[in-house]
Amino acid sequence: MLADPLSFPQELPPTYQPLADEPPFEPARHLALEPPRQVWRLAELGYTPAQIEACASDVGVAGPLRILSEEGVVVARAVALSLRAHCLSSDRTARYLAGGVYRSRFLRDLCNCPQVTAFLSEIVGCELLPHSMPSQQIYINYAPEDVTRAVDTWHVDSIGFDYVLLLNDPRTLSGGDFQFFHGSIAQAARLLGTAAERLTEANAQDLPPDRVVTASFPAAGYALLQQGNLIVHRATALTRPGERITLVPGLVARDLRWPDPTKDGVLGWGEPGIVAEYARHKAWLARAKLDDLIARIRPGAPPAEIRAGLERAVADVLHAIARINDGTD
Repeated sequence: MLADPLSFPQELPPTYQPLADEPPFEPARHLALEPPRQVWRLAELGYTPAQIEACASDVGVAGPLRILSEEGVVVARAVALSLRAHCLSSDRTARYLAGGVYRSRFLRDLCNCPQVTAFLSEIVGCELLPHSMPSQQIYINYAPEDVTRAVDTWHVDSIGFDYVLLLNDPRTLSGGDFQFFHGSIAQAARLLGTAAERLTEANAQDLPPDRVVTASFPAAGYALLQQGNLIVHRATALTRPGERITLVPGLVARDLRWPDPTKDGVLGWGEPGIVAEYARHKAWLARAKLDDLIARIRPGAPPAEIRAGLERAVADVLHAIARINDGTD
């Protein structure tokens, strides 16, 4: 059940203003794709066969892998710095920028580059697409001015696949490590003294050091790919002031046989246009499922089977209506 990529919205959400005079994204100049040096599979992280079967891929984390050339790093960093004045803050993430693909054509074309998605798809063993919600196609995380504060506390993401791409020379950084928990969500939640469903929120507790993997990025332009909704991860505080910028592009699996990992909580984030994005995302899921139903429905199928197929096909839209109603109520 394969979905086609969702077209980019024709109208920008309110308040987003695109950058002027930024250089175009050129894959031949700005990419330097190199495969991951290590892959951690969900089974070795403590997930059960039944849990893994409900996922589009059995890969939990892969990396470090290279995405950007040296020239690509220079341009991406310049774009990120030009957008830094618009960054926000939350209890969990010290300084971040949303709506990057609305603000920057360079970032939009990077996130939607077929060469990148094909490269990442081969690593995880399933076809990936840029996330169907543009706000989730990229976030930019910046180091806080207060070095006592973590860049990002222990958490899981509200979408499935994403990668954390470093734009600074790691040799210039003291602290600011990207780390992930070598275990499952359930194990991490017990150790952090919280419920698994609350791991999208800020959590400043510590996990046992022997269960924590620290990513070692060889240089700027390298990344770590993960199923962020299943991998508990964080970015530690810097131990001295410095520039630390990461891009976090998000993706979705093209095959919709598996449950949608995008969490309903995104509706409450307050980003311009996110309710419309969520509605488009759920309608996109339903459209692919309806197309699949049209192609597969048997002329002689009993009414109960036909009804059940229709209910499955439109379940995403009905769910979205209920969640949007919850928010407006």
